[in-house]
Amino acid sequence: MSETKDQKTTSPAKKVEEKPEASASNPKETAPIVKNDEAPKEAEDKPEVEEDVIDMETFQQIMDMDEEDDGDDEDGEKHSFSKGIVWGYFEQAEATFKDMEAAIKDEDLAKLSSLGHFLKGSSAALGIIKVQASCEKMQHYGNKRDEEAGTSLESSEALERIKKLLVDCKKDYEVAKTWMENLYEEDK
Repeated sequence: MSETKDQKTTSPAKKVEEKPEASASNPKETAPIVKNDEAPKEAEDKPEVEEDVIDMETFQQIMDMDEEDDGDDEDGEKHSFSKGIVWGYFEQAEATFKDMEAAIKDEDLAKLSSLGHFLKGSSAALGIIKVQASCEKMQHYGNKRDEEAGTSLESSEALERIKKLLVDCKKDYEVAKTWMENLYEEDK
């Protein structure tokens, strides 16, 4: 029996010339594109990251707004509306991280709680769930509470937890940012 072009029997090292269509309900069905002589490493790096860092259902709702915006913008960009939202989030998150670092130096737990709450909401809107979860913890630690254990914290303990949490939060943010930048790069 002969294979058709639509069957997925190519190995990861082979070139993929056309990007398969993703269903509107599941953008994860879209396979990464490997062009020319690019190493397959790029294809291996991207896929599984979004599942534990990004809630695709929430993120897809943002991308659906592009379709409501009637497709390409005047520059021919396919996802200009959602890309603008995402790039705005990047700027906002990076500024908030700087504010958090300053608040840590000042040992300002109330400010850290407020900043955690702020970035939690922005992250939730895009489905960046690991950053959202870290910011929620930071919000509680800033209020000197460990909500998981249901206990109060001393100021020094809360501050130490926030310091560690911020390191992890920034790493999760970078993973999400890289994945999103790669996604929009594919759409060019």
